[in-house]
Amino acid sequence: MLTLAALRAKPHTSISQLKTFIQCPRKYFLQYIKGAMPTFRPLALVFGSAWHETIAKHLTRSRRDCQVPVDELRAHLRDGLVCGLDRDDVPVLFEEDEQDIGTVIDVAMRVLDVFLARVPLPEQVHGVEMPFRLKLMHPVTGEVHPVPLVGATDAIVEQAGRPVVWELKTAKKRWSADQLDFDLQPTAYGMAARTLGYKDARLTLLVTTKGKQPDVQVEHLVRHRRDELELVETAFAVARAVKAGVDYPNRGWQCRTCPYAHACGP
Repeated sequence: MLTLAALRAKPHTSISQLKTFIQCPRKYFLQYIKGAMPTFRPLALVFGSAWHETIAKHLTRSRRDCQVPVDELRAHLRDGLVCGLDRDDVPVLFEEDEQDIGTVIDVAMRVLDVFLARVPLPEQVHGVEMPFRLKLMHPVTGEVHPVPLVGATDAIVEQAGRPVVWELKTAKKRWSADQLDFDLQPTAYGMAARTLGYKDARLTLLVTTKGKQPDVQVEHLVRHRRDELELVETAFAVARAVKAGVDYPNRGWQCRTCPYAHACGP
């Protein structure tokens, strides 16, 4: 099986690309077509990377009778954050309530403790960061999408004798009902699980919130055939729009925290 890096090295699309175009075609153009240099990296991106690496270590090395020590996981998360924040290429944009590395680490430690307390180890871990490559075919025309959809499932585990795809998120607040119903990522994960050999896998979203009282939002999601068809149609529509040169700016609240705002204009 090819690694995620190898899959990304070839022409492809991703859920992140589709979401970016839906949010703002100009941002998509600057990031993925022009290759503009961002002025900063969002703190959420740094936090998310360190979080996924830490939970991956917990899942792959822990057993119910012998878990990775909490202090070791804390150190791993702390080191991941420090490394991500200390990069010299692009500065990190801190958030209003997390203005320095000390505060970020304090929040991370509380969030980790809550996750470990609230989410029991599964019966078995089939894999973490499992790369996938989906060939997309239009449901009406039968046309094959020019590039595959590439990504990696956060984790596939075994619970109650059944495979379950875990999507791991950190967020300021709980996901809304609309996010739960319509987000494209779980849909792609369900499609990917079948290609990886898990035909009846369930979907579970684990959102660890970073408020004053951290919590874990556990949601068992359902995606139907129509959701998958809509994802495929969206990928085709975005590809057509990009090919046609659509790159208008979508002005709004998102402009204030856009890493490409400096390059956005006529």
